[in-house]
Amino acid sequence: MEWSTLRNAIIRKCKEHRKGDEYSEALLSYSEKLFVQNLPIITCPAHLSLLIGLEHDYVCRMAFSPEHFYRHFTIKKANGKDRSIDEPLPDLKFVQQWILSNILENVPVSTYAKAFIKKRGVKENARFHRAQTVVVTMDIKDFFPSINLQQIVNIFCTLGYSNDVSNFIAHLCCYHYSLPQGAPTSPYLSNIRMREFDKKVVDYSSPLKIRYTRYADDISLSGNFNPHTAIKYLSSLVFKEGFSINAEKTRVAYQNARQEITGIVVNSHMQVPKAQRKKIRQEVYYIKKYGLDSHLSHISETRENYLNHLLGKINFARYINPKDQEMQEYYETIKKILILFRNESF
Repeated sequence: MEWSTLRNAIIRKCKEHRKGDEYSEALLSYSEKLFVQNLPIITCPAHLSLLIGLEHDYVCRMAFSPEHFYRHFTIKKANGKDRSIDEPLPDLKFVQQWILSNILENVPVSTYAKAFIKKRGVKENARFHRAQTVVVTMDIKDFFPSINLQQIVNIFCTLGYSNDVSNFIAHLCCYHYSLPQGAPTSPYLSNIRMREFDKKVVDYSSPLKIRYTRYADDISLSGNFNPHTAIKYLSSLVFKEGFSINAEKTRVAYQNARQEITGIVVNSHMQVPKAQRKKIRQEVYYIKKYGLDSHLSHISETRENYLNHLLGKINFARYINPKDQEMQEYYETIKKILILFRNESF
């Protein structure tokens, strides 16, 4: 639809409801700002509920009594510590998915942000840092919980939504007044929140020919530069943005050591770390030598779950390096075993 068509429809509706010229002009100005950004025109919280297709009272309860619409659980992180997850229940998740699909995914984010965006990911993030003199990786501590409700309100206001609408949408996306780890809207909102940060880092790094990417809370720098000066600058900038650096996770790696970006070795060609390759090699070896059932009896796994998990690890290695002949052979071996198992099950 062209703006002229929508403009005429708005004017006609205003006349039907006997709205004055001042009201009509204000509504047209409000609507045009959203329309040119390909964002849905939402005039009030009740209008949002109507667009989503749910009763407004029910959506209000989701926004302002969110404790009834989340389930809390923990999962183990790679370091053995617990990660706290607040997952929205189905109806709230439906609302958040609507916000993500209809609003957030139409908002541009930095090209240097590599997480939670279609056609970007860990491989794209790592590819940018191959074969560099020095690699620096830093981690932002408590990333999602550090992005608060008011910052989310500001995002929607900046897009052009009214204060009432912005406040309502922000409450639907937040829990305990911050971004919840587990909501479908949190990742994209975090990228929007970090747009100015990404720009400031690029303004600093580009003149020094430093390569920069950010994968969620993981900051990566590479090139030929003084890493300690860069770390000092980034730490200060992160602090000014209201975050803090997890100093224990800061790494500096030169070419004579393993350079790793978001779990991918980037010294020359991209590859999963040796430890992962060794583990895959070992598991395939045991299956070949002792048979699948004998191997599974030692690790207390069911056949299909184990094979699918192993195949997933092999596929990830193949995805990172499609020319990896060893992983290709393992893929074909495990795929054949999995097909045989499924045929036996019928």
